[in-house]
Amino acid sequence: MDKTFSHKLNTIKWVGILTMTIDHIGYFLLPNLLLLRIIGRIAFPCFLYSTIEGTRRTHYYGSYIFRLILLGILSMPITPNTVNVLFLLALFSLSLRFKKFTLVFALLSVFAEYSIYGFLLGWSIYWLKERSWLQGTGLAALTQLLVGASIQLFSLLSLPLLVMDKGLKLPKLPRYFFYVYYPLHQLVLIVIAASL
Repeated sequence: MDKTFSHKLNTIKWVGILTMTIDHIGYFLLPNLLLLRIIGRIAFPCFLYSTIEGTRRTHYYGSYIFRLILLGILSMPITPNTVNVLFLLALFSLSLRFKKFTLVFALLSVFAEYSIYGFLLGWSIYWLKERSWLQGTGLAALTQLLVGASIQLFSLLSLPLLVMDKGLKLPKLPRYFFYVYYPLHQLVLIVIAASL
């Protein structure tokens, strides 16, 4: 467990939240503006990285994984994909914590948003972070073959951010900010879209 504040992790979380918001504005309000969805591809790798750090840093892993799954369940009526990305992040975290069951978690990831692609991308980022940034980058690029020629390829734009040594000195995000923001901002966008 590591409780020291990390400007790098805080920066990655900020980028993840901002690019996710841009992506969802594109999805709910401006579907013809492809640039917003392209920018949004940066968000998912940021959350995978944050999940790696969250899994490593948490003092109470049971509470951490419970929050992810509970948020996934509470967000189901709001998110475009019923088995939303929170379930994928939970499965990825479980595979980091209980490595001997990785294959089981990988198979379960097929039913979640981003499917096996997201799960393997998470492990590519783990390899990039913990072992070799060059090998991890190569694995992340190979993982893109699972989605073919799609805008998901732009997720690779996040990799320089993930391998940087230091982050920016941004305001520290409140501890549970993401857990509130994730469903709330989508609900606001849904209400706005319905009123247009």
